[in-house]
Amino acid sequence: MGKEYFIKTETNIVENPLLREPQIEAYVEAYDHFIKKSKTKQHAIIILPTGSGKTGLISMLPFNISNGRVLIIAPQLTILDSLESSLNSGDSHNFWTKAGIITNPNHLPVVVKYEGRSSRREHLEKADIVIANIQKLQSRNEMALLNQYDSDFFDMIIIDEAHHSEAKTWLENLEHFSNAKVIKLTATAYRSDNKPLVGELIYKYKLSQAMSKGYVKSLEKFNYLPEQLYFTMDNDLSNHYTYQEIIDLDLKDEDWIARSVCFSDECKLSVVKKSIEILNQKRENSSVPHKIIAAATNINEAKKIASMYSEEGMKAVAIYNELSSSEKEKIFLDIENHRVDVIVNVSMMGEGYDHKYLSVAAIFKVFKSALPYEQFIGRILRSIPQEEVNKPEDNIGSVVAHKLLFLDELWDYYKSQLQESNFIKELNDSDIIDSEDRDSGREGNILNVDFGKVDEQGQGKLEHSFYMETEYIRKANEEAQERKTKILELSKLLNITPAKASDIINESNSESSELKRPDIIFKRRKKFTDTNIKQVIVPEILIKANVNIKGTELESLPIFSGKYAWIPKNIPNNGGMLATYFNTFLKNSIGYKRDEWDDDDYERASDLLEQQAEYIKNFFEGKN
Repeated sequence: MGKEYFIKTETNIVENPLLREPQIEAYVEAYDHFIKKSKTKQHAIIILPTGSGKTGLISMLPFNISNGRVLIIAPQLTILDSLESSLNSGDSHNFWTKAGIITNPNHLPVVVKYEGRSSRREHLEKADIVIANIQKLQSRNEMALLNQYDSDFFDMIIIDEAHHSEAKTWLENLEHFSNAKVIKLTATAYRSDNKPLVGELIYKYKLSQAMSKGYVKSLEKFNYLPEQLYFTMDNDLSNHYTYQEIIDLDLKDEDWIARSVCFSDECKLSVVKKSIEILNQKRENSSVPHKIIAAATNINEAKKIASMYSEEGMKAVAIYNELSSSEKEKIFLDIENHRVDVIVNVSMMGEGYDHKYLSVAAIFKVFKSALPYEQFIGRILRSIPQEEVNKPEDNIGSVVAHKLLFLDELWDYYKSQLQESNFIKELNDSDIIDSEDRDSGREGNILNVDFGKVDEQGQGKLEHSFYMETEYIRKANEEAQERKTKILELSKLLNITPAKASDIINESNSESSELKRPDIIFKRRKKFTDTNIKQVIVPEILIKANVNIKGTELESLPIFSGKYAWIPKNIPNNGGMLATYFNTFLKNSIGYKRDEWDDDDYERASDLLEQQAEYIKNFFEGKN
């Protein structure tokens, strides 16, 4: 749209009630840094905790600050996909529209994902925003941006998850595009090396602030503590030792104990069962589709843990980098459409993947450093909107692990670092990977280390603690106490067991009216026939656009970009393009063909279709 697009486009940011406090404050600090103070050569650093609105902030930062094209760099594909989704001008859920920053869809920026050789030069030259994976920017790649474009091609560079990028690739690109304003964003408030991240820390928002505002879930921790645990060493099954005996006799260290617990099927199964108990408690009297995300050491372990969850009645999947793109895409669609209960991951969902219904973090690995631990816990921080929650527990994230994985120190360090009152003046810059994570995606890689066999006896219990007391936690405690009182009174009144009284209360609180109205479900399903799309939605859009059904004017709409760019190339008329788009849009969003949908899929598709149809109509409102 031109070099002055970000300066001339009318936006609603500073007084926008739909934006969060840290988004507006960080934006104002960036404007002050680059415009008022003219520190265009000084890199700006912004720290926002996971779930507090970092992606939204990224979409806002160029406006009124950048005098030209903007490059957004992501460290991995998961983060890149999340950015692409939020910045997709052809989707009604793009952040600018959803947050009311830009009300006219015709004024949205042109966004292009850089994919190396397959990206066309004319598309990048027309782009206002280019998003790219760091691997596509390496200088040894002939098609890298720095090998193809002049030094003034970008006026601003935004680096997402700045703590996690490769310093060499950064420096190469920042040196080439040396006139660009540079903003580095991260959720991590501490490092473990001594290299300072170049730049000035202009804004930091603490996790404790985000929790107190309800921007992210509150946090609680459960340690599973077995009644008795016996270890055997060096395949000697004749001698059994308790944890205390091993320590007192100095037979092995705590690392050996943690590894033994980590690879013990009995210990894993105990944590599996306890995490399911926590999940079921969250789902009780709630329509929120809470899920478990689990961290495994390697692929074999992930498959084993997923199988354990499946045997306990959960729909579980294992996800890791070695899966094909289509396999991973199917899993992500199943997650988004609530077809799975448990996701067991191996070092690929530590950061960048956001799904607000991940509410229980089950740990089945030994974390040796704070960064990967924090990143994993961050997956359950994204809050659930108030209009969706049924009870305070819906916005409390639960972390569960075996006590003898010895993660308490990391939990305490995590708390102390993120609750500190002073701004961190200096961050460190390099790709820090946990030592046990480097090859954790390879099958069996870690199995060569020394560990023992573990036998568990008796009934284990859960130790419970909170990250900090919040309104969600206070309300949850109050409701739990009220529930105990009701159960006690009802059991006495009817002379029944507390368990039976609990069932009666649950039944009275359940919202099952929808299940009693199959006609409503049928009506929803009927709404999504081809007839509805072809005879209602498409004609309405054609009339709104004032175009002929056999014309081709609509091929320039932003919806026909990216994965839908093939449609206008193969369908030579407006009506066919729209009908094909909506059918494909629903299939991509739900993940299955329509004849395979269930009631929940139809329910979700109803909302998606309505939102997207209304969004497309807005392209023809008050068009200049």
